[in-house]
Amino acid sequence: MPNLIDFMERATSGPIVVEEDFNLKRLIPNTRKIVKEFNLEYDPDNLVPSDDDLADRLFEAAIEFAVSTGVYCDDTNRVIEFEREEIINALRNLPGGAHFGEGRERRKFVPRKPDDSRSPWCHVGTGIVASSEDIALAQVEGYGRIPQANSISIPAFNRIREMQVIGGSPLEIHAAVRAVQAGRKALTNAGRPGLPIMNLISSATTSVGTIAGSHPAFSLRHSDGWLIDFLAEMKVNFETLNRLAFVQLTGGNVGATALPILGGFSGGPAGTALVMTAYYLLGVLLFQGTYQLTCPVHFRFGCTTTRDCLWVLSVVGRATSRNVNFPDIALGYAAAGPQTKMYFYEAAAFVISSVASGYGGVQTVHPAKAVMEDGVTPLEAQFCAELTHNISSTKADRANELVKLLLEKYEDQVAIAPQGKRYQECYDLISGKPADEYRKLFEEVKDELVGLGIPMQ
Repeated sequence: MPNLIDFMERATSGPIVVEEDFNLKRLIPNTRKIVKEFNLEYDPDNLVPSDDDLADRLFEAAIEFAVSTGVYCDDTNRVIEFEREEIINALRNLPGGAHFGEGRERRKFVPRKPDDSRSPWCHVGTGIVASSEDIALAQVEGYGRIPQANSISIPAFNRIREMQVIGGSPLEIHAAVRAVQAGRKALTNAGRPGLPIMNLISSATTSVGTIAGSHPAFSLRHSDGWLIDFLAEMKVNFETLNRLAFVQLTGGNVGATALPILGGFSGGPAGTALVMTAYYLLGVLLFQGTYQLTCPVHFRFGCTTTRDCLWVLSVVGRATSRNVNFPDIALGYAAAGPQTKMYFYEAAAFVISSVASGYGGVQTVHPAKAVMEDGVTPLEAQFCAELTHNISSTKADRANELVKLLLEKYEDQVAIAPQGKRYQECYDLISGKPADEYRKLFEEVKDELVGLGIPMQ
C-alpha cells in the first residue's frame, strides 16, 4: 500500500493543471458523467433508502470517480492520481475498528451495517467557539456527564487576553494548548478523565498550531483522534499534508474529514453523494485514516437537515457501511439554535437517518449551523445521545416514515430558522444545570416525539 511519501511524489510529479481546469475539466464533468452512467437518482420521497442495489452502484461509481478524477494539490498545481487496485487493496486490509480512550473509558470503535441493532458510538460535543475558558469547562464537563458518551469534542478558543487569535501566530499555539488543557480538566471534573477527545485540534487553523498543541505535555494521548480535512472539493494542500504527516509519524489516530457541499462543485444530491462516497475511499488510501467524519452541507442554507441533504447522508451511509469496513461518524448541522423546538426536530431527523443507514457513530448535531459563539449546550448532546441509543434497532423503511413526519414540522422554516440562545442564556454558570425553561422545553419535545412513535424513553 502506498504511503504519504509515495503520494507526495505524485503531488510533485503528477499532471500539471490549473485549479480552474481541474474543476471545469475533471471534477464537474466526471461527476455528471458517472452519475448518469451508474443511474444515481435522488428520490425526495425515499429519504432513508433501503435499496441495496442503489447503495452498491453508488459505491462502484465512487471508485471510478476517484480513479478518473484524482485529488488536486493546491501548492503544486498537480493532480495526485490513484489506481483502482490500490483502492481495493486498501479497503481489503482495513482492521475493522480501533480502540480509543484510556482506563475504564477505553472502548473499541467498530463499523456498523444498515439496519444494525447494535448501538452506535456516541461522539458528543462540538468544536464551536467558546468565548471563555469557564464556558468551555462547563460545556465539556456537561458532555462528560452524559452516560452514553464514548468520546467528546472540545470547543475552540478564538481569543487570548481579548486578542483575536491569528492563524500561524503564537496566539494560535496558546489557544490550541489552552483548549486541550481545558477539555482534559473538564473531563476530570466529570469523573471520566479517560474519555478520548476526537476533534483535535479544534483551535488550530495551521499545521503549526496542530503540531504544537499535540505535545504530550498538554495531556494528549495516542488514544485521542486528530481530524484531517479535505478541501472542497477533492483537494488538499501542504497544510493538510503537514498535519497528516505529523499525526502519522507520531502514531495518532487520523480522523479523515470531508464535508462535501451540496450545490457546489459536486452539483445536486446524486453528485454530492458520489463525491462524499469517494472521500471514504481516499480517507482510507490517501489519509490512511482510523475513522471517517463526514456529512453533506447545503450550499444555500449551511445545514445538513434539508430533505436533499438527508437523502445524501442516508444513501452514502448505506453504500459505505455495506462495502467498507471502516468506522465512521455522521456529523450534522442544524439550522436552528439551542433552546428551540426546531433544533430537536432537525436533530432527530438527522440521528434517525444516520443510525438506520449504518453509520458506526453519530455526533451531536451542531446547533445554529455551528457559527454562533457559545451556541451549544450539553442538553443538545444529551438529546442526540439518548436518541442514538433508543433508535438503534429501527429499520430504514420505518426511519424514512419518521423522518418525513419530522420534516413536516420544520422543513418550511429552514431559511428563517430561529438562532436560539447562547450557553449562558440556557444554563446556570455556577451549577452547570439547564434553566428550568429549557428543561421544560426539552421534556415537552421528548413527549411530542414519543407521540410520533419515536422512542425517547
